[in-house]
Amino acid sequence: MQVGRWTVDGPDLTHYSAGLWRNLWGPLGYSLRGRALVDRDSLGRSLYGFGPEITLLRRSRNGGGLTAYGISGVSLAWRAGGSSDIVALWDAGLGLEYKARSLLGVTLEVQRTAEDGGFRGFWDLAEGDRRGWLLSLGFSIRWGGGPRRPVPSHAPVFPAGHVAESSSTTQTDRIVETALAAMGEPYRWGGTSTDEGFDCSGLVWYAYASHGVQLPRVSREQARSGRPVPADIAQLRPGDILLFSDRPNVVTHVGLYVGDARFIHATPSGGVRVGMLDGTGDENDRWWLARWVGARRVLE
Repeated sequence: MQVGRWTVDGPDLTHYSAGLWRNLWGPLGYSLRGRALVDRDSLGRSLYGFGPEITLLRRSRNGGGLTAYGISGVSLAWRAGGSSDIVALWDAGLGLEYKARSLLGVTLEVQRTAEDGGFRGFWDLAEGDRRGWLLSLGFSIRWGGGPRRPVPSHAPVFPAGHVAESSSTTQTDRIVETALAAMGEPYRWGGTSTDEGFDCSGLVWYAYASHGVQLPRVSREQARSGRPVPADIAQLRPGDILLFSDRPNVVTHVGLYVGDARFIHATPSGGVRVGMLDGTGDENDRWWLARWVGARRVLE
């Protein structure tokens, strides 16, 4: 929800908007926003619209903090009076979001906004089309995903690549349970917690770190942790890190074996989900199965 001011030639307009934002892939996100630009002195100059926007670098951060992002979009708006009933609104600008808590945030956006009565594009506006700077202040609310699970401070920490030899059965069970508890969380590039979502290596890192085992953060380095295990279901144990590759000589994706030919991983298309390694899964599972190249065992 945002409230602001659109400064144009003639009377300024008051801006009200509300939207729903989601991460799309990596640093890209999208939102659908409804808006009202109200001229209180002449309602015939007011605009009421709805449309999509693309954002760049807007994503949640652990423990809150300040995020700067880019934003651009176009809306169709109804104008109550004037020479045209429907116009396009073009927007491009920058935003700041501060999250004091994981669920609540404050936003400030500055955009260049143009009214396009002839639908000719922002590069070919008519002389009478209004244009100016739009400054908005608002708040954001995140829902879903549950609370963040912190890494227990009392848990023993093993160095990356270390093979532990004691109490490993119980520990690997807990690691697998932690990963399974994240089922359904959204995919977030660089994400490492239920507070923001996960990427593939972030999920594996989170499951192990929650129980005191320190792994490298990225997949290509996780592919060198522990000891190698062949790409053979019969030789896998729960907790093994599965390695996948869609390019020669490089690991591009990782997952966590959970037993019974199942593995859990985070993908851009499905978030955190469970797949099958025995060929009985869906098309997505079979795509990953064809790219399974090995596994690593961190705990014995």
